[in-house]
Amino acid sequence: MAQLSIEAFPAWALLNNVDFVDAEIRNIGGKGFGLVAKHDITDESRDASGQATILRIPRDLVLSSEAVEEYAKVDQNFKQLLDVAGHQSTRGDIMLYLLTHLVQSKATSPGTRAFASTPWTEYIRFLPRPIPVPTMWTNDERELLKGTSLEAAVSAKLSALSSEYDKLCEEASALSFWNTILSEVATLDDWVLADAWYRSRCLELPRAGHAMVPGLDMANHSQSHSAYYDENSDGDVVLLPRLGSNIPAGAEITISYGEAKPAAEMLFSYGFIDKDSTVKELTLHLESLPDDPLGRAKLHIYKGPPTVRLSITNDNVHWASPFLYLLILNEEDGLAFRVLQDTSGGRQLKLFWQEEDVTERTGEFETLVQNHPLHQVFKLRAVAVLEERVAMQLDRISSGPSYGATEQSHAAANEPRGECRLAAETLRDLETQVLQGVAQALENEKARLLQDKAVVTYLGSTEDVQNEQAPGPASNDDDEFS
Repeated sequence: MAQLSIEAFPAWALLNNVDFVDAEIRNIGGKGFGLVAKHDITDESRDASGQATILRIPRDLVLSSEAVEEYAKVDQNFKQLLDVAGHQSTRGDIMLYLLTHLVQSKATSPGTRAFASTPWTEYIRFLPRPIPVPTMWTNDERELLKGTSLEAAVSAKLSALSSEYDKLCEEASALSFWNTILSEVATLDDWVLADAWYRSRCLELPRAGHAMVPGLDMANHSQSHSAYYDENSDGDVVLLPRLGSNIPAGAEITISYGEAKPAAEMLFSYGFIDKDSTVKELTLHLESLPDDPLGRAKLHIYKGPPTVRLSITNDNVHWASPFLYLLILNEEDGLAFRVLQDTSGGRQLKLFWQEEDVTERTGEFETLVQNHPLHQVFKLRAVAVLEERVAMQLDRISSGPSYGATEQSHAAANEPRGECRLAAETLRDLETQVLQGVAQALENEKARLLQDKAVVTYLGSTEDVQNEQAPGPASNDDDEFS
């Protein structure tokens, strides 16, 4: 598929009524393409309504769930695919649309095109590829993420994308047309590319919801962004200057991709780490305790991902995990699972705490145990489990690849790209700082809890019970061997 030069973009915009009122696309050093101001944009630039529109994109160009449904009305082949594999999520429907137009763009001539063309048929040919998100890195480049929180996340995402594509092929296998397309034209790589486009370019609009907006998605991110996007009364998407922002002619116009996103999330979704961000945070996956007979049931009934979020803000260490307190509780504490029959005759797994049904409150155990006499004991367990998990991650991240050694060992054509190496190294350094800070804080917290009277009493009683249960010394009497 031939990629179109950005030089042709103004013609596409003009043809499709995209109004670049006070912006144009240029190559921004180190960032790729971006939007720059054609003239000075100040508060005095605002019209009688108090707005100064920089860019306007017609509603009918916005790729949303509504747009996907409208396209299905004019293209019977796409409607067949959407009916058997779509209507599950906005992301899934938009990805089916993107895949369809990727297939369309591979057509050797207009006469062989199988789908109704839209402005997006040409627009996707302006989009960069490959996208610098880690799911599109090479195997050697992904090795650079070893030990970081993205190592498992990227592996899981690639596995999920492969499963999604296999499921898509299976669901469409009964459709002769699509069975041929998915086996001979489309590929898993196309699906991965569609996902990368969606993650890195999707916006959340006030009324249209999650959507992709051509032209606006050329705007780069900045913590001190100078503009924001909105929908006007006609449903068109507009880019507007922030109140009080002065954008001189030739300066880049930026928006915010999210002001509180950690480095791992920025790299995973957008393919870069914001050097101006002060967010120091990472998320780790938690496993069931190896000797916990309720481990599988806990994972089954829990409503969210079994993770813990670690962060450092102004030298203060924080950790948050709704799952952790459920993880460390057991039957002796008052936790119980029961299978109950509902009114329709079905059987449901229910969770009880101190004889109270808390099935719908699985993420509230830190609060539920507050008034329990062993609250501090539960907290000590949580701290100990978390300390072990952090130590495991620190050990893994410290044994990750040496970037100097990696550079020397990849002197051939498969050498990881410099931007991938820099991003992985930056992520590793940031996450090491967080892990080390949290490890020290957990050690201090454990020492404090071990001095708590309730904890000392509990540990003492536990030790007494263990001593009572321990077998006595073996007797030397002959009777013992009779």
